[in-house]
Amino acid sequence: MSWDPRGGRGRGGGDRGGGRGGGGGRGGGDRGGGRGGGDRGGGRGGGDRGGFNRGGGDRGGFNRGGGDRGGFRGDRGGGRGGRGGRGGREPEGVRVFRDPNSAAQGPDAEVLQIENQYDQSVSGINALSNLSITGQPNTYPSRPGHGTAGNKVELYANYFALKPKNDFVLGRYNVEISGPELAVKKRKQVFRLLLQLPEFAGCATDYSSMLISMGKLNIPDNHEVDIVWRSEREDDVAPNAPTYRVRIVAPTSLDIGALLNYLSTNMANNAIAQQKGEMIQALNTLMGFYALRHDGITSIGHNRHFSVDRVRFAHNVRSLGGGLEALRGFFQSVRPATGRLLLNVNVSHSVFLTPGPLVQVFGVLGSGDPKRLADKIRYKRVKLLHLPEKRTNAGLVIAREKSVNGLAQPGDGRKQEHPPQVSKYGAGPKEVKFWIDSVPSKGEESPKAGKKGGAKKAAGSDLPVNTYITVFDYFKKKYPKFVLGTHPVVNVGNSENPSYLPAEACELLPGQVVKRRLDGNQTREMLDFACRRPWLNGDSIVGDGKAVLGLNAQNDVLKRFGITVGDGLITVQGRVLQAPPINYKNMQNKATKTTPMNGSWNMRNVRFHTASNIGNWTYVCVQSDRFRGNVDEELAYNTVLGFQQHLQQAGINASGLLRGPPSIQHFDHNEGQTFNSVNNTFRLLSTSTKNPKPRFVLVILPFADTPLYNAIKTIADTKAGIHTVCVVISKFSKPDGGQYFGNIALKFNLKAGGINQTVDPAKLGVISEGKTMVVGLDVTHPSPGSKETAPSVSGMVASLDPQLGQWTSIAKVQEKARTEMVTGLEAMFINGPLKGWSKKNKALPENILIYRDGVSEGQYQLVLDVELPQFRNACRQKYPADMTKKGLPKITIVICGKRHHTRFYPKNEAEADKNSNCVAGTVVDRGVTESRSWDFFLQAHGCLKGTARPCHYYVILDEIFRFHKVKPPHKNTADALEDLTNNMCHLFGRATKAVSLCPPAYYADLLCTRMRCYLSDQYDPTDRASTPSVTGSITSSTFLAGMAQQIQVHEDIAGSMFFI
Repeated sequence: MSWDPRGGRGRGGGDRGGGRGGGGGRGGGDRGGGRGGGDRGGGRGGGDRGGFNRGGGDRGGFNRGGGDRGGFRGDRGGGRGGRGGRGGREPEGVRVFRDPNSAAQGPDAEVLQIENQYDQSVSGINALSNLSITGQPNTYPSRPGHGTAGNKVELYANYFALKPKNDFVLGRYNVEISGPELAVKKRKQVFRLLLQLPEFAGCATDYSSMLISMGKLNIPDNHEVDIVWRSEREDDVAPNAPTYRVRIVAPTSLDIGALLNYLSTNMANNAIAQQKGEMIQALNTLMGFYALRHDGITSIGHNRHFSVDRVRFAHNVRSLGGGLEALRGFFQSVRPATGRLLLNVNVSHSVFLTPGPLVQVFGVLGSGDPKRLADKIRYKRVKLLHLPEKRTNAGLVIAREKSVNGLAQPGDGRKQEHPPQVSKYGAGPKEVKFWIDSVPSKGEESPKAGKKGGAKKAAGSDLPVNTYITVFDYFKKKYPKFVLGTHPVVNVGNSENPSYLPAEACELLPGQVVKRRLDGNQTREMLDFACRRPWLNGDSIVGDGKAVLGLNAQNDVLKRFGITVGDGLITVQGRVLQAPPINYKNMQNKATKTTPMNGSWNMRNVRFHTASNIGNWTYVCVQSDRFRGNVDEELAYNTVLGFQQHLQQAGINASGLLRGPPSIQHFDHNEGQTFNSVNNTFRLLSTSTKNPKPRFVLVILPFADTPLYNAIKTIADTKAGIHTVCVVISKFSKPDGGQYFGNIALKFNLKAGGINQTVDPAKLGVISEGKTMVVGLDVTHPSPGSKETAPSVSGMVASLDPQLGQWTSIAKVQEKARTEMVTGLEAMFINGPLKGWSKKNKALPENILIYRDGVSEGQYQLVLDVELPQFRNACRQKYPADMTKKGLPKITIVICGKRHHTRFYPKNEAEADKNSNCVAGTVVDRGVTESRSWDFFLQAHGCLKGTARPCHYYVILDEIFRFHKVKPPHKNTADALEDLTNNMCHLFGRATKAVSLCPPAYYADLLCTRMRCYLSDQYDPTDRASTPSVTGSITSSTFLAGMAQQIQVHEDIAGSMFFI
């Protein structure tokens, strides 16, 4: 294999600087946050997915209830767990949320009755066996009954009950608008004007494409109206105002009463099932209308709402520094559940620009790089300070606002007769000239060029005409109270017809979301703000949340439609599953067990279940020209000797330590040189005639640095074929470093083919029989700041043994970026899981249990339509006829959902853990679920910080469990799957604790994270301007082939768990 490490990657001698602290949790990735499963925080601002509702990490240590983090990655948005923030410095000790509106209420008795009737009704289950969520037969399996295992507990869920009036029927009208092109804000104004017409009074809307009415409106089908444009709050129509033709498409009648009846019975109704999604969408539009129309609330999408009232909700604002601030807002979504409709409400945090005078904003954001500055303020709204206040006839203030298109630049208005004269990009007021002619002005908003090339002359005889004038001189004569400096002039028009304003005449408005990477300090502030204990979030929901979302008497829309929202959060029944004993070896190499406590345990005085021989290994120190960036060689050597002893005590054969390694030189602010140094070092290690090629290299870093880490993993994994584990000297060399040693040892043993821990075979059910392969599948996507050419990459892992100790993997660059459904899955499955399993077990698996990560609720059917056929095609190619005739292999697919907003809060201190969360092993499959659907929420882990986030598991295909006899102590198949999933969460090999996401999905996620390291030049580029152009599409076969080569793992480690 060629040792040109970049292969056309365009990294060169890039000057990327030092660490990239505060990036997304996946190496600057699209998901943010850790795997701790709590409301913790990611590393990205804005966005519906990144968000900051992540959680306290799966961390811990070898001798202290260890964790999955270990070693490096502390600078990558919290890595996989970690700190989680201080959560607002709330008081210590256990304190549970108590809802003053529903403290004494238990689970809804009618809902429990319906759920119990479902469990008792074998005929009900049979009748529903062919019912799909979408009304198509044979889609999703029905629930095999609710789970029964575990100790029952009562929990609050962050849901309010929705109670529509009887005979509740909605009319849903699609709205089509024709006329001049409309931006989002202008489209919203057209809807406002539409709702002012008497025939649409009382309707709700999403301000995008639909109207919701009570019943049918008194208008003909496909009714059309003309809307003459008026700006918001303007009484009069401006001259030459555009007209928009609005067509109200014939309505769909949505019988919400029938939906409630469907949710309250066990009878099949395909017509309602098919229309349920549309009904929920209409109800979401109705519930979100209050916040969307409220001037004091800014919204992200249609379901995340943030108050910008900095007086009443000052406690929901946190400055992050650097011109950014975090706001605490609220997510809401209508959810169907057994016997009722619910409104899910959760706290939500996002990043916004700090409002204020634009001059101050420029000072904080930094105007040294005009292009970067322009990117930060483009499309942001500003208030025009130089114009007098204007009011409607009713006395309401009319907003004098504009959107910033960018900064003044050469080439603006180039097609005009007298184009502006701009000296440079980001020029100041004295460097920007525009043409002013003799046309009288009527209080223009800003100096701008007319369509025929002249700027309209402002009122005031001292202004020149038919000549060029600078923005500075214009404002000096017309608005002398403004003292202009040298800040860049902003363009509030567009490049064809620019309209210029000095920064001094603008004020940045509040509530403008930012979607970009935060730096380390900003990330820490965000984590501190967003990481909050359950009772604090519960208090926010029933207090501020109800006010911001209008879930009270203030909301005239709910009154008009006859909807009542419950006063307090609902109570549901949960169960705490028993944790499985963990199997190790004692110091005499005999079998021994340890019992988890709240999902955590330690390895004190025990050895790995199956220890490995790591062969020849060595260590490499990284020396840096950064201040205090050197690693003491003697200290490193002595610490390595101590670590070697630790490995041997854990059962690992680590006798092959090689001395005299080369060092890596880290060049601060020069990634290209650092990359070359890493490359040269590993080339020497691989080709040395003095020492054999090491199987492992322990890389000792002076500090955490993401670009350096990426370079090490890329070279070692794809070019050298050497396992690496990175450690930071300050942590590695601590005198009491047993915990840190332990975390590193976990990785060494897994990479070398060992098995860290197991559970008893009975705890793994059908898997323990040795004929079931467990598969994890995930896809990682480009994130804000990635190059336009950055691909999506799919990662697949598969178990190789019935203990679930070792896993094989394969990854593939996807043909189309940002598409969740996996392409090329057939070849992946053949060359990865099936090949690995058959090589290890000398047979093909009879059962394939797939945990699919990263799929939204609306994409479940796509998994069956797009991905399942590829799995089946792969099996048809590899399985012999005698197996396929028996219907083998059997496939079950379980979706793992992490980005939901369901949270559970303990009601009693005795049922809470020390951090006020639900205890590890809490499962909920009642109260917030539908009886017909086979899903459950499982919080397998103990949350270290913040509010624990359970994982949502949804079965979309089952050919395994329904044919497998349920064995005691399980009473039904639901118990079997819930208990199996919980037990598997205790087998994540990089942790001595249960993790929040089932290991197959977790491993697939880690594999995707490693692929992001290899493609860091695409996902985390030094300079977006250097993005290469790809003719036609980023799906160019040549370009994709190059990306595929970059993620090709060296054959010496490809079959191992190198991604740990």
